[in-house]
Amino acid sequence: MDYNLFVLSAVWNDISIPLYWVNIDNHGGNSNSQQRIDLIRWFIRNCPNITIDYLLADREFPSHEFIAWLNQNNITFIFRSKSSVVVTNNDKRIKITKLCQNIQNYPNKTKAESKIRRIYNFRLLLTIRENQHGEKVYIISNKFQHNSADIYRKRWTIEAMFAKSKTKGFNLEATRIMKPHRITSLFIFMAIAYCYACKLGEIANNLKPTKLKKLKHNGHSRIAKEHSTFNRGIDLLKIFVDNYLSYSAVIFKQLSRILSLQPNSYIDRRLAITRIIMIR
Repeated sequence: MDYNLFVLSAVWNDISIPLYWVNIDNHGGNSNSQQRIDLIRWFIRNCPNITIDYLLADREFPSHEFIAWLNQNNITFIFRSKSSVVVTNNDKRIKITKLCQNIQNYPNKTKAESKIRRIYNFRLLLTIRENQHGEKVYIISNKFQHNSADIYRKRWTIEAMFAKSKTKGFNLEATRIMKPHRITSLFIFMAIAYCYACKLGEIANNLKPTKLKKLKHNGHSRIAKEHSTFNRGIDLLKIFVDNYLSYSAVIFKQLSRILSLQPNSYIDRRLAITRIIMIR
């Protein structure tokens, strides 16, 4: 049985924080345009005082209907595009892969165009970058960003979050729970624990920064933290739960209030849980 959670998250200190999620029953397929619109509508309706700097999404998300709705609501987006897309080039229409054949000659193998092209039948801006695997990445946006490629890289934080919910963290799939409503409930508690771990890890890093190490991959090297913020926080959380958790602890009080929530058709359950967590 395929079970797909469609998750909206916010980037905080290079960490993806889950805000809202729904189960989508599309026979194992991706979300459709209306489901994507509904997800963003939920955020706008429930968080009216928070400004969306930009919306990031992978190549499966751009569609004519979704882009039209984002433009109508003045929401800036930075999406990856499929390589099969056709774009305008002066007075011609060509496949996007025909553009910028000499990308290796540009600084950081990146070209951010200021020229407007017709993409998905809309006036959009294009950035092309060659990644570490030698593949071209096509990034589209409705607003000019000279660093669209760098901003888009933040989308990978949600992939890291999903990894932490699976084998690199909470091992959600090992529970073998099959009923959708139970998986959704379990994800709520996992999301709470994930946020606590990230916050604890951030506090620990501020008190004593984690060591840095050099990583090498395919001839490229980069500097990374020896322990991720989440891993450092989850270790502290385990110590806290094992040794210091009591009935007076804040986390226990919050969980108790969540479990005591009464059904109310006028209040979104996830929004109510979010408010409980934010109240100290």
